Amino acid sequence: MNLLNWLHFPVFFFLVYLLWRSARNETMRRFFWPALILKLTGGVLLGLVYQRYLGGRDTWGFHDQAMGVVEAASHHPEQYFRLLFFNEPGEIPIGFARWPEYSNSFFFIKLLSLLYFMTGHSYWFSGLYLSVFSFWGCWFLVEKLNTHFPAYGTASAIAFLFFPSVVFWTSGVSKDSVFMGSLCLTAGLFLQVSPVRHTGNVLGKMLLLGGSTYLLWKIKFFLAAVLLVLLFAWLLMEWLTPKAKWWQTRRNQFLAWGTLLLLGSVIASFAHPTFNLDFFARHIVWNYKSLIAVSDPANPLLSFPNLQPTLTSVFLHAPSAILQMLFRPFLWEPSPVVYKGMAFENLLLLGLVGLTFVHLLRRREVPALPSFLAVLLVFFCISAVLVTLPTPNLGSLHRYRAPLLPFFLLVVLAWGPVPAWLKGRAKRLR
Repeated sequence: MNLLNWLHFPVFFFLVYLLWRSARNETMRRFFWPALILKLTGGVLLGLVYQRYLGGRDTWGFHDQAMGVVEAASHHPEQYFRLLFFNEPGEIPIGFARWPEYSNSFFFIKLLSLLYFMTGHSYWFSGLYLSVFSFWGCWFLVEKLNTHFPAYGTASAIAFLFFPSVVFWTSGVSKDSVFMGSLCLTAGLFLQVSPVRHTGNVLGKMLLLGGSTYLLWKIKFFLAAVLLVLLFAWLLMEWLTPKAKWWQTRRNQFLAWGTLLLLGSVIASFAHPTFNLDFFARHIVWNYKSLIAVSDPANPLLSFPNLQPTLTSVFLHAPSAILQMLFRPFLWEPSPVVYKGMAFENLLLLGLVGLTFVHLLRRREVPALPSFLAVLLVFFCISAVLVTLPTPNLGSLHRYRAPLLPFFLLVVLAWGPVPAWLKGRAKRLR
């Protein structure tokens, strides 16, 4: 430990203070400190779990890479700047450099190296900053949902800020910390700049939206493309609906939105060489078969024996993919201890879904889902298929689903009895 390890602390506490100042809603403020402490703890636990039980893979591999970059950069500063701005490694020993424009790991190591310079090469303090960024995005989206859709406020807080695997896997030194933060910021900013809701400094929000979208694209461009197509279509619908009566019926809005999505998908197919639907289908099947071949059969795996490299086959397997991503591994499946922890959480999730289903049956009414939340739910479904089909390893899938799960969970919670129970309990405690 040296002085550099501590010089950044005022910056860290100032960022936390700014976040606290931004939490102006008294109803939501009670969640702030418990959620932030839980998030920071999750980042530390992630490092410890990988270090002691998972052989130091992933997160500690990024640590080794970032340390090598920082060490070389101290001897070749001009080359380090060329690495940062032009993706030219030169003498810098950075991995994943074969396809620097497309590798999210290459981008993440560059980002992590900047944090290492700031924190005196500290894995733990860099993890705290990444956890705060992830928390910022989640908190920002939760506050915006509570403002515009109060009935979903408590549910969104539970889903994004307190659900165990969501907190754990989107904290610390991991790409998913950056993905979660930028994903939620992007969604929340789209909601803020919509024609019927925007207030305040629109230019500042647009600049922030540009930054969050850039990070989202660099970490997971294929999921970023799905989200952006959906949200731009929603934004256009928000602008058009008040202007013409034809747009104001549910049926016509649905038809128009579907047309915009189709048009957006066609435009996106020209924006990136991999945004070709046939390529997606082939890549999904190739990745699935490759991972099956190297996976340990002693661990529970997803099985899609009839999956073919066609869009029709992917579409037919989509419901099974979503259900298995949500609820497997099951508690009764033979599996190592670490999978049992995942299974317990899946059992909790299954219980929440069942509770909501029974609640809706008793009420004999399905609440109206705001169009913005419907878009996020569609994003979850599409992303779940794209993530699940090529990932038969349930251990990896549990990590990959963490940033996506809250978009499904907030609807399940809001439509069920849990928010009313919590509200009643809060009143009794006063």
